[in-house]
Amino acid sequence: MKKEQRRAHILESALEVFATKGYHAATVSDIINKAGVARGTFYLYFGSKRALFDQLLDDLFELLHNSVKRIDPGRGAAGVLAQMEANIDAVLQLMLDNRAMLRILMSEAVGLDPGFDKKVYEFYDRLLELTSRSLVLGRQMKVVRPVDTRVVAVCIIGSVKEVLYQIAIGRKLPRRDVLVREILEYGVRGLLEPEVARRLGYHRSDRTK
Repeated sequence: MKKEQRRAHILESALEVFATKGYHAATVSDIINKAGVARGTFYLYFGSKRALFDQLLDDLFELLHNSVKRIDPGRGAAGVLAQMEANIDAVLQLMLDNRAMLRILMSEAVGLDPGFDKKVYEFYDRLLELTSRSLVLGRQMKVVRPVDTRVVAVCIIGSVKEVLYQIAIGRKLPRRDVLVREILEYGVRGLLEPEVARRLGYHRSDRTK
C-alpha cells in the first residue's frame, strides 16, 4: 500500500471508530486495530488522535468550501436566490454524504475537551464567515434588507444545523429538495427587501392566497 493510500486508510478507519464509539471514547488503539496497522505506523502519519481528527475536519471543510459557490451578482435577484438554493442544497448533500462526520459533529458533547471544542468552533466560524459574506453581497445588491449580517448568519447556520441534527439522530424528514426549499423560504421572507420579496413571490400576503 502506497504512503498516501495508507494515510487515507487510517483516516477512514478512524472516522468509522469515531462514528461508532464517539470521539472522546475512542482511543488510538481502537483506530490502529480497525486500520490493521502498527502503532508506529499510526504515529508516522499523525501525532495524536487530535491531530487525526483535525485533519478529518479540515478535509470536510475543504469539500464544503469547494461545494459552496461564490454568488454571482450579475444574475439578478432571482439568480441570487437560485444560487443560494444551490448552496444550501450542496451543504445538505455534502453532510448527508458524510454521515459519520455528521454524527460526530452533532452528537459529541462540548465542554469535555477544550481542544476538541476549539476545532469544532473553528469549523463553524468558517461556515459563518462564508454565510456572512453572501449576506453582505446581498446587501450591496439591495436584495437583502438592512440586517446585522453576523447575527443573521448565525440564525441561518443554526437552522441548517438543527435540520442536520434531526437527521443525525434518526428523525424522518422530507426529501432533500423539500428541505432546501423550506429552509430557503423560511429564511428569505425575513431577509429580502419588501419590493424584492413581492417581485419574487415571497411576500407574506402572496403566500396566503
